[in-house]
Amino acid sequence: MLERQGTTCGAEPLASKRYAAHFNYATTLESQGDVSGAVTHYEAAYAIDPGRAEALDALARLGHLPNPTPVACDDPTPPADPTPSEAPDGTQFVTVTEDAFDLNGKPFLIRGVNYYPRHAPWNRFLEVANPAEMATELDLIQSAGFNTIRIFLRYDALFTCEPEQAIPNEAGFARVDALLHLAQARDLRVMVTLNDLPDLRFRPLYTDWERYDAQTVYIVQRYRHQPIIIAWDLRNEGDLDYGARTGDSPKFSQADVMAWVAHISTLIREHDPYHLITAGWWGDPAVTTPYVDFLSFHHWSNAAELQARIEAYQANADKPLLLQEVGYHSWAEAPADARTEEAQAEAR
Repeated sequence: MLERQGTTCGAEPLASKRYAAHFNYATTLESQGDVSGAVTHYEAAYAIDPGRAEALDALARLGHLPNPTPVACDDPTPPADPTPSEAPDGTQFVTVTEDAFDLNGKPFLIRGVNYYPRHAPWNRFLEVANPAEMATELDLIQSAGFNTIRIFLRYDALFTCEPEQAIPNEAGFARVDALLHLAQARDLRVMVTLNDLPDLRFRPLYTDWERYDAQTVYIVQRYRHQPIIIAWDLRNEGDLDYGARTGDSPKFSQADVMAWVAHISTLIREHDPYHLITAGWWGDPAVTTPYVDFLSFHHWSNAAELQARIEAYQANADKPLLLQEVGYHSWAEAPADARTEEAQAEAR
């Protein structure tokens, strides 16, 4: 009733308060041994906000994951190969030579930034991003001396119906097309991270990976002739899914994840022989070596440790090494005097 009337109660939305009420009551019932009652309220919390992990984790733990209803397709016919048959000019693509990047016979030094439009971050990028705002932001990125941006593709926003059918949502792809066009006009290269926020619960990417192959194939075929793209990044921090970070509870084994990496890298090379492949790992990227053209890692801890990590990885790598993400967590692991953007800028 209050939500229908538009009533507010502080900064937190009323729906979030309802979610918390159901979830907290469910945890109380579970602690008292009333599993049936707990499941009822976990399900109620999930219905209010399916995007939040707490209720889903609880339902998975209790063996009561809901069955999502698949969207019916008006036309379930898979699209044809979306790219022309003519081969592109290979000299316009970034390549690797030994331990460096190369563009048309000259060294190419990647100076990049991870990018979302400021008013359409994370999962909203492919749904509401404004090309005019993206143009302004890319102008700023270019003027700051960067030559590369890294973006993230969420398949739920790019396709409709069941994943096996790979029916494109053209509104979502239009935003990707617009971003690539704007980047090309500014001579900004683009690294594209695939499989962002994949299904890891209902039909998990790593144990049901063939289900999502058609979507990946469609994406790489659609853009395989685009030299502005540097590389396909297979999965952002996939090593966290097998517990690479101390204290995390892994949902999959390293064997599960790496079997998928081996499969998807082979599939992409089959359908796109032009672009490089990498996998942006949170920790040591050495395990990805057989499947990628260059190694990528992230550093979200003490700056003093970074040089040691680089030297250790370089000593054992025979491929280029890219620091793909770097910084301090502003809320947890950063020293007390480095928890603001200003302090981090001073310390760089």
